Amino acid sequence: MIKKKSIIVLCLFTSCFSKAQETITREPVTESMVIEQEKLCKDKNEIQKIENEIESFLDTVSIEHLKKQVNDNLTYYLNNRGTILEALNNNQKEIDKRINSELKLYLPNEEKYIDKENIHLKLVNNNHIQYRDTIQKGTYFNQLFEYNKSFIKPQVMNSGFATYNFENEETTLPYYSLNSHSEQDLRIMNIYYHDGTEKNVPVPIEPHSFPLNSIPVEKMKHVDSLQMEFKIRYLTKIDSIHFEKNEIGVQKGAFKLLKMEDNYVEYETPNAYDPYLEAYYYTNEGRALKTRFSISNLSVETPEQEYNEMLNYIKITSEYINGVNTKEQAFLTLKYLDLKNHNGSLKNAKKDRVTLEGNVNSFTLYVENRSDTITFLTTLKNNSPVKGLYLHKLEDKTEFINKDGKVITSIPSSINFVYSQQTGYHSDKYFYTKGIEERDYYYLDQDKQVVSQLPYSQIEYLCPSILLAREKGKEGFQLLSAEDNRLLSDKTFTRYIVQRYTGVGILLYNDEGSFLLYDQNDKLVTENSKTVTEITLKKASSY
Repeated sequence: MIKKKSIIVLCLFTSCFSKAQETITREPVTESMVIEQEKLCKDKNEIQKIENEIESFLDTVSIEHLKKQVNDNLTYYLNNRGTILEALNNNQKEIDKRINSELKLYLPNEEKYIDKENIHLKLVNNNHIQYRDTIQKGTYFNQLFEYNKSFIKPQVMNSGFATYNFENEETTLPYYSLNSHSEQDLRIMNIYYHDGTEKNVPVPIEPHSFPLNSIPVEKMKHVDSLQMEFKIRYLTKIDSIHFEKNEIGVQKGAFKLLKMEDNYVEYETPNAYDPYLEAYYYTNEGRALKTRFSISNLSVETPEQEYNEMLNYIKITSEYINGVNTKEQAFLTLKYLDLKNHNGSLKNAKKDRVTLEGNVNSFTLYVENRSDTITFLTTLKNNSPVKGLYLHKLEDKTEFINKDGKVITSIPSSINFVYSQQTGYHSDKYFYTKGIEERDYYYLDQDKQVVSQLPYSQIEYLCPSILLAREKGKEGFQLLSAEDNRLLSDKTFTRYIVQRYTGVGILLYNDEGSFLLYDQNDKLVTENSKTVTEITLKKASSY
């Protein structure tokens, strides 16, 4: 069923209405009212999430517009009771239809089973210690600049093996995942910029930012390193709740069995994002069944009850918002209402509905009994040295900024660096704009802090250190250094062959004949040559 929404979501509803409502105003929300709701909220991450959503929302609306949205929404609910009830009923019917299509009495040879894991070993272990130890041994990041914001992207491996990069002579340490039911609170404690400035005010960041997502940092300039605080909550003890088929209506803790028949189970749960950790469903012989379909956090109320509850919630919201005159008051009011809504909703039971690939006779739920917390600090270091120019991606252009965030030049387009899908070679110096057929190519000179437009319509890799460049309006291609925007030969060629099976080396053809490439040390150039700075063409008369 439809879950109770935050005030911000409700404010975003569009509505058609036929009559205005009398304006009712409540006394203003006070700090003490908000503090009381904060104390009742067990999930401190929820408080931060609510605050972030409200701040983002209030940045987009005026107080007048906020009041109008809330009151329009109230009018819509009052004038469209039938439409809303129909939507709630239809939602319930769709779920029933899906469940009914899955119901079946299975024959023994039709059932499908899963292997049961050691749940205690899976959920209660020392993964949080491995996680801490590997992170503290050293973690690196890449820095990105996009849409007038700076981000760091952690560089980690999700495996137990350390790797060594021979090009930059760096070892990447493995990253051990936390258990799926562990939680982490993250804060950036200190940011150290290359220009010697620091930011020492702790800033909370999204719990799931590390290590897979980009993390925002305040200033658009090169970060040498930053210090992060990790607070990890992990399970230390779990309990199990077991229901048999003959226990319909039995309540065990916050769980109640509602129905168990053939391959179907339905039971009440507490109103929580994750009311239990794991679930196993068993046949009469004790074999664990494979789940066919499940849906959780469903309302146990009727559509009529849901509508009345939501209408009352919207009325209260309207009455509080009508007395708001500043953004500060709006923030306090919305925070109070959202926290009160969140805390109140936790008292309402929800239910799960599950179909299995076999006949179910019992099931076991595993729930948290006790948890503990460890806190530690680690330093993340920039994986890249200071550059002459950094890319700043915007909607309609690409800026090139220096290490202090100053714009040096820009391109009125998004850009892509030259890349070979066949070999995986990629350039950090040559890039292009526009479409595939009409590309403009550029060269990025980090040392001189210059971006130069090139006269080519096509550039692709011949080997890691040599590019093939086709000049606009001309036939054939020339050989271009992959490093320093320099032609390696004044000759133009019409075709080439990378010899893999009939010999070694690279054959180039033009009107003068065929040639083999040799490097500055008179070594034959192959498709894997990485250090070519000069070339010599030697006639390959036998080809």
